[in-house]
Amino acid sequence: MLNPGEQWQTYRHHGRTLSLEYRLRYRCDSNYYGPFCNKLCRPRDDFFGHFDCDVSGIKVCKEGWTGLECREAVCRQGCHQIHGSCAEPGECK
Repeated sequence: MLNPGEQWQTYRHHGRTLSLEYRLRYRCDSNYYGPFCNKLCRPRDDFFGHFDCDVSGIKVCKEGWTGLECREAVCRQGCHQIHGSCAEPGECK
């Protein structure tokens, strides 16, 4: 089994009259992760989310954003939790 990654893997086949050695590596396309390259994570910084992707393809919210898709702004410290709100990180209305 060949797993995706940056490391080259060496394979050897020995026969009666021939020995063959070769190196392979299998890399996922950009923004795809996982052992089958079927996990999509594309960094965003727009209406649909504010996140980057770690080496495993897990979404990591950009500073000032939180939530499942990193779409909720983190309000200024001290902003009232019930009566305060913010659309951009660090503000309070």
